Formats: sequence, C-alpha cells, structure tokens
Amino acid sequence: MWEELENGLAWFKAAPERWMSSAKQDFTAAAEWIWIVIQGDFSDDQTTAQAVTGTVISMIPLVDQICDVRDVVANCRKINQDSSNRWAWVALALTLIGLFPTLGSLVKGCFKVMFAYGRKAMFQAGKTALDADMWKASKPFVEKGIGKLNDFLAHPEVRKTLKALKIDNPYKYLADQLRKLTRGLSLGKLTAAFDTAIGALNKLLDLVKKWGTTPMQTQAGQLLQMVKKVREQANKALADALAPIQNYLNRLAQRLDVEHRVNHSASTNVPNPHGTTRMQLDEEIAELRKAKPEWVKVGKAGIYDAERKAPPVPPTHFDIGEDAPKPLTEVYNTFHGTITPDILPPGTVLYRVLDAKSNDNAIYWMSQAEFDALHAKPEWRDHFAVWKHWNSNGEYLTYTVPPGKGMPVWRGKAASQRLEDKGIPVPADKSGNYFWLEGGHEQIAVNPKLLNPEHASKREFTGWGYDDGDIEVNLVGVPILERNWR
Repeated sequence: MWEELENGLAWFKAAPERWMSSAKQDFTAAAEWIWIVIQGDFSDDQTTAQAVTGTVISMIPLVDQICDVRDVVANCRKINQDSSNRWAWVALALTLIGLFPTLGSLVKGCFKVMFAYGRKAMFQAGKTALDADMWKASKPFVEKGIGKLNDFLAHPEVRKTLKALKIDNPYKYLADQLRKLTRGLSLGKLTAAFDTAIGALNKLLDLVKKWGTTPMQTQAGQLLQMVKKVREQANKALADALAPIQNYLNRLAQRLDVEHRVNHSASTNVPNPHGTTRMQLDEEIAELRKAKPEWVKVGKAGIYDAERKAPPVPPTHFDIGEDAPKPLTEVYNTFHGTITPDILPPGTVLYRVLDAKSNDNAIYWMSQAEFDALHAKPEWRDHFAVWKHWNSNGEYLTYTVPPGKGMPVWRGKAASQRLEDKGIPVPADKSGNYFWLEGGHEQIAVNPKLLNPEHASKREFTGWGYDDGDIEVNLVGVPILERNWR
C-alpha cells in the first residue's frame, strides 16, 4: 500500500530530498510530502487534466483518489472564505460528481477534464456575471474545456479504449451519459461522495499526524476541522445548488451535441439546414399516424384551453386582441387563463428557440428559467405547444432588455394546440379524438417592433438537431447560424 501511495504522491510532486537520502526511513519527510500534496490547488495543467482520465488513471494507483482529495480541500477553502457564495457550492458539486464511483474510468476522466474548467468559471467569471447568466459567463471556460477534451480523446490510449468499448461517437456518448447523470443527480449522491472524500482525507491526515512535526499535526487537525465545518453546511447549500448545477450539466450536454455535429460534418454532401424547408403539414400528419411520439397527446380537448377574451390593454402596453395590428392580431388566444401585462426591467434576458427560417425578432419568447429547464426537443414542443411544421428548431438566441424604462410584455401559460389543416381539426381516430400539444408553461409575448438587434445575441445551436432526422451541419463553405431580422 505504501508503495502505491509513494508512486501516487510522486506523480504530484517529487519526494523531499530527506526522504530519498534516508533510504525512505525519514517518516517526518513522508508526512511533509503528504501534507504538501494535499495542500495543492486545482491543477490547471493540460497534462495533469489528461492524466487523471480514462485508461491513464488505472496506470497510476491512488492518483485519482489523491487528486479528488486535493480538489475537495481546495473547494472547501473557497467556501470557508464565503459560504454564502452559491457558485462556490456549485463548484464543489462539480468536484463531487467527478467522484461518483458508477461513472466508469473513461466517463469519469472525460467529465473531470470538462469539470475542471467549470470550477474555474465558478471562481473566475465573477458572482455578478454568474448571477445574471451563468452559462454565458462560463462559456469561455467551457470552450477551453472542450479543447482539452478534444486533446484527451486524441490520446492513443483513449482511442484504444473507445475502440474496445465500441464507442464510435464519443461526444454523443458523453452527452447521453451526462444527461443520464443529470436526471439521477440528487443531494444524497453528492453528500455521499463528500463523505467518501472526507474519509480518504482523514486517512491521509492520520499519517501526517502520526509522522509529522507538532506544528504539522496542529495544521492537519485544523484542516480536517475546516472541511468538516463545510460538510455541516453542505446539506442545505448543495440542495440549493442542485438546480444551477443541473442547468449547467444540461447545457454542457447540448454543447457536446454541437461538438458531435461539428466533428461529423466534413462531407460536402451533408444537408444544409439553411437550404432545407420545414416539415410540411401533410408529412407531420402522416408521421403522427404512423408512430405518435409521447409528447403528442390524443383526446377530444386540450388540457390548457385557449383564452377566449382579449385582456384589457394598460397605457404602457400594446394590443394583442382582435383589432391589434399584424403580427399581434389575436395573440391572446395562444394563452391559457390569466394573461398578465408586465414590464421587464433592464438586464432581463429572454430566450427564443427557432429554426434556420425563423425571424429573430418575433413574438414568442421564454424566460431564462424556462429555457434552462429544457433537457431536450420533445420537452420544448410539449411545454410550449409547437408543431414541427411551425418550427423545426435547432437554434436559439437571447435578447437582453436594454437600459431605460424596461420593456412591456404579456406573460402567461401557453395554450394547448390542436393540429389543424387550414382551420379544420385533423382527426386522430374515428372516435372523435384529435392530436394535441399540451403547453402549460409560461410564454412571453413581445412586440417585435420594440426589439433592437443591438441587444440580441448571435444564434447558437440548441444541440437538439433540426428535426427528428438529426440533420448534420455542413461547415464547408455553408453559412450557418445566420441572423434573420425583419
């Protein structure tokens, strides 16, 4: 066991000279060696990030455990400085997820590469920026992490592992694993990983206390006390961090989907999404009758019936009733129940999911919270009642309310949508049932004329694909993610 520990410690830092000159008998030097390694911060070195991954990890016994302990200690130090900073707890959660024993060495290693940059984002992007838009603030770090992941996946040992596991599309595989992990993420799993790390730290510190000097023994005790103090706060703080960490992981999975598309788009015969048309209504009808997806409901009525009366228009707002100018005419009947007039304060970020043919400055948007809660395309179609022939999605953009008096909007639940052909309901069967999309989540209607392109982001990929055929994106001389402002 000591030989393995010695090899593991040597990977992080050369042994003190006293240890070598004493023929490995100076245990005070050994205690000093363990203590210095435990004190190390997160490793940012590329070779380090690669070495604690996949097959490489199995070649260096105890390296991964020591690395885990170091990272947990570094996290706890940050939290101890300001336990009210939830982003420090999110960073700790990322560290703890990397400790999950069920991930497998390849997945665990790949995640550690990316999570290392997630932690950097939580500590370096700035609390204000993270509070405003966590994904946007962390994006530069995410891109660096993807770059390191690409380097790792090109490693000969890893390529052999991928081949042995018959993983042809590592990015898609990792995205799927990340979504699976996110769905099963719980406070219990995080705290269990925390307790395991504390147990490993305790064993290492026992050696420091046993062999180290009196000051070193005191410092070891103080360190363990500090980590345990953080653990006492962890149940509530990590519970509060669950939502932002799940949001981050889902967005990271979407980013891996994009990387998969980019790395499988070299052929000039790949369909260009900007040169395609949306699915036609008759195609969608045929598809539904052949194999109805779960997110399409069949029944005589929708759950969220459309509002039948336009709301009164305050002086601050625009009309969405029968007499409103196009494209705002009768927008009210896309809502269910109460339609609330609201003034969004400057700095509010709205999200719009759209396809290559959609207008950027259109009526329907959603809040950041609603967008962050979406895990996949079916949820978006279900929650916001969007038929394929209306919008094949694939892209999204954001709009930030500019400085000033704020922006008037209407907000309320999206009404259920029945599939219709020129106003005539499309029957689902001979029993009087129809095809429905449920809706029920909050949509936000804006006046397109009030939107300024200077405050809109560039388009980005959702990672969901442009249709169920999963169209690849051709990057060879093809314009993609083009602005469509009218």
